[in-house]
Amino acid sequence: MSHSDERAVIVDAVRTPQAKKDGGFADVYPEDLVVAVLDALADRTGVSPDEWDDFRLGCANQENEQGRNLARQSLLAGGFPESIPGATLSRLCGSSLTALNDAARVVESGDGVVYPIAGVEHMSRIPFSAWLHPDLEARYDGGDSLSMGKTAETVARRYGISREDQDAFALRSHERALDARSSGRFDAEIVPVETPDGFVARDEGPREETSMDVLESLPTVFADDEAASVTPGNASPLTDGAAGALVTAESYAEANDLPVLGRVVSRAVVGVDPEEMGVGPIPATRAALDEAGLSVSDLDLVELNEAFASQSLHCKRELGLDDEIVNVNGGAIALGHPLGCSGARIATTLLHELDRRDGQYGLATMCVGFGQGVATVFERP
Repeated sequence: MSHSDERAVIVDAVRTPQAKKDGGFADVYPEDLVVAVLDALADRTGVSPDEWDDFRLGCANQENEQGRNLARQSLLAGGFPESIPGATLSRLCGSSLTALNDAARVVESGDGVVYPIAGVEHMSRIPFSAWLHPDLEARYDGGDSLSMGKTAETVARRYGISREDQDAFALRSHERALDARSSGRFDAEIVPVETPDGFVARDEGPREETSMDVLESLPTVFADDEAASVTPGNASPLTDGAAGALVTAESYAEANDLPVLGRVVSRAVVGVDPEEMGVGPIPATRAALDEAGLSVSDLDLVELNEAFASQSLHCKRELGLDDEIVNVNGGAIALGHPLGCSGARIATTLLHELDRRDGQYGLATMCVGFGQGVATVFERP
C-alpha cells in the first residue's frame, strides 16, 4: 500500500460491442469508440468530467488514425473540457489493463483522485506492420518466431496442447459467448455505438454455426508440418472495439455515494521468453496473487484473455484454474481481441459478472506480444 493508504476502486466499467474487422465499425473512427465509452462513464456515474484529473488510454498500434496521442484527440473530439489532459500508452495487448493499473497506482499514491481509463483498437482502419531491429531479426529467425501465430504453435508443441483440445476450447468460448449474449448478461456492460448505418448494439464475433466438425475442417496457418495445430478457428479474430472504467479514490466514492464495482487489490507485470509469449499470464498471476496474499482457490472468477486456445489452455492447466470460473461468458476467440481494448474489456466483463454472482475476488490476466504478462486482482466490496 502506498504512503497515502488510499485505495483505488472501479466505480463503473463499460465497453462497446466488439465488431468484426470490416464489420459494423468499419466507418467509425477510433476516437468515436473512445468517446462512446467516456460519455457512458460520465452519464452512468454522474461524475462530471470537470472532476477528471487525467485520462489514460491504452492503444497497441499508435499509427495513422491512432497516432499522435489518441487520448488527447479523443477528449477534444468528444467535446470534453480542454482542461483534461490525456496520455496514450502501449503495452501491446496489455495496454488498457496497464492504463487501469497505472491509474490505480496514482490514486493510491495520493497524487490523483478521479481517473477515467480506456482502451481501443481499430483493426479495420489501421495497417499493422512488424518492423524489427536487425539484431532481433538475426536472433529470432528473421522475426518469424516472434509472430503471434508462431508463438502459439510453439506453446502447443512445447507443452503438448493437442489440436482437438484447442478446437474444443474454441467451441466452448463461442457457446458461452452466445449464451451470455442471448441471455442478456452483457447488457449491463455494453454501450451501443451509432454508426453511419445505424446502431451497433451487440458483439459480432460469436458464431452460432460453429461446431467441432467446422473447427476440425479449418487449415493450420502458421505451420505446415504434421504437428501444426493453430487455425483461424482456435485463435482470436481481428476486431474493433473500446472499453473503459472510472477509477477513483475509495474515499471519493464514499463521500459522493458512488456505487463501487470493485477494488484494485494487486497487480503485476512480467517478462517471459518472447518465443512463447502466451505463457505470460502464469508468472504474472502468481506475482499478483502473492502480492494480494491470495491463492488460486480464493478466486471466484477469472478472465484469461484468449489470444489463442493453445496458450489459454496451457495457462489454465499450469495455474490449476477450474474451467467453471474461467471466461464463463466466453472469451476473445469468440468475442474478438481488439488489442489495446482487450485488457479493459476483460476487466469490465469480470467486474460485472463478479457483481452478478456476488463473488468476492476476480482476476484479469493476459499475455502480451514480445513476451510479457499482465495480471490484476480485484475485490468486490
